Amino acid sequence: MSHTPPTSARIREEHLLINHCRDFSAAYMGVKYIGRHTADDPFSITRQTLDALFSVLDTARFKKAKQAFFLYHEAACTLVDMGRTMENKTTRTIVPELVTLLMKSSGNRLRALGQALGRLADNHPVPDMPSFPNNSIPLNIDLAGLAEKFTPPGKVLPVDTQWTWKGRSLIARAGTNILGVIKFATTQDNIDEIHREAVWMDWVAKNPLGSETLVPKPVCIRNRYLFNITDELPEGGPGAIYGSVCIVFIPCPGYYDYPNSNGAAREQMKASFFKSALTLGRLSSRGIFHTALIPLFHNRVQQNRRNDNGRYLWEHAGRLDQWLDSSRFPNFAASGLRDFEHIACRKKPLDLEHYTGEYLLSFILVAGSCFRNKAPHRRGTDNTRPHVDTRDLFCPDLFESLLTGVCEHYFKGLTGSETFDPAPFNIPGLIEKLIKRMGLDEHMQEALRVQDQLAMDDDQFEKFLADRGVSVIPPKGKEEIILFTGPHLGEFNQPISIPELIEFLFKFSAFCVASFYMKNITAHATYPQDE
Repeated sequence: MSHTPPTSARIREEHLLINHCRDFSAAYMGVKYIGRHTADDPFSITRQTLDALFSVLDTARFKKAKQAFFLYHEAACTLVDMGRTMENKTTRTIVPELVTLLMKSSGNRLRALGQALGRLADNHPVPDMPSFPNNSIPLNIDLAGLAEKFTPPGKVLPVDTQWTWKGRSLIARAGTNILGVIKFATTQDNIDEIHREAVWMDWVAKNPLGSETLVPKPVCIRNRYLFNITDELPEGGPGAIYGSVCIVFIPCPGYYDYPNSNGAAREQMKASFFKSALTLGRLSSRGIFHTALIPLFHNRVQQNRRNDNGRYLWEHAGRLDQWLDSSRFPNFAASGLRDFEHIACRKKPLDLEHYTGEYLLSFILVAGSCFRNKAPHRRGTDNTRPHVDTRDLFCPDLFESLLTGVCEHYFKGLTGSETFDPAPFNIPGLIEKLIKRMGLDEHMQEALRVQDQLAMDDDQFEKFLADRGVSVIPPKGKEEIILFTGPHLGEFNQPISIPELIEFLFKFSAFCVASFYMKNITAHATYPQDE
């Protein structure tokens, strides 16, 4: 189809933007005007149209404007929509040009470009996803019947088999060898979640993501993954399990070997990080995400009354709650990914950008804990100076190697490309900032607000404070209670203390989305003949 000329009014508007003749409000309206006209007539897009929009992003005139983000975001989204919906010689340059601009951006412009490029991810239904029955009735079975599945047919359990509890899981061991794991539900809702975990284990095993990926083998009896143990469980179990409803699996080697355990070898750490990043990239390319690589919170206390359940949304750049505690038991280990109950399919296009950033944030925090765990006793207890300083525990070269390798392997898993250039991301500079903040326990306190106190009954209130080291319980609901629960990354109710980290996440996640889009569009699109 041939190009149609733009209207004279639009040509004039484009000239005014290119020549910087518009103030902030007029520039915003001009961008909106161009966006409406090109959406109605995409074949009227010219190089001048693109230059007009890029001039808004390139100029420093609006950098200090209070609403600068919204102008940048409107211009960037208009360009992304042009680049996504129209393929010709002119518009095929848009996404690469936006990526180039992204790499040299910061502040509002970076955030706007990152969010706009994140829209390039598609929202088509995930193909070949497993099916999950709405109502799964557990199979009643005794403990011995389940234990039979830990050995090959005809074999019996070793005589030295012992049952031990690890959190909510009951583990059968023979010496140092783990024979099998029984994982119990913690709530009624969690029954569906652990059932999904077993189904996802089976799906990943049948849809291999590479020779590096090791997956536990779920036990299936009479086409059921969900069981209800009918006899008494061994003593020592936690109180927080929901009856005896469970799934059962045979773990792969290394499933409980965390990369941040004290004494973990350098190469073991790298293998755990890189293998898991590669698998996450491959899952992301299929529209499948692990939604809790580690538990990330802006404010744990407000889980039950905030719309976001207190979960950390890195795009908002807020303070990160209890980062070191969040990193204790990551959902990746020497075997690769763990806890498949947190696997979910894409729900909206921005999921790819969000989870890419969340993965990198999680890997960075766990890497920091690898160094801090060399001396776990060196930890802040309050906000008094001098702050506890553990920067000597960090190895900058290893930290940089871990982060660079994670980026390379995730990018390879997502795009299939062996080529990743870390230079534009200035990883050495970021590592310097990370060590300064993660190695110094500056932010230790949080406030238990009156509203959150009143949401608890008396027993919950007292237990909450006692669990956080408060020996003298104050009256409930009278005033805010200051607690020392850190280290946190940022003061309570303030931005994150490492803004450079958020900029890195925007830059890397948007770059990945754009690269994935370009790979797919190049592989599948048939371009119209340019005239």
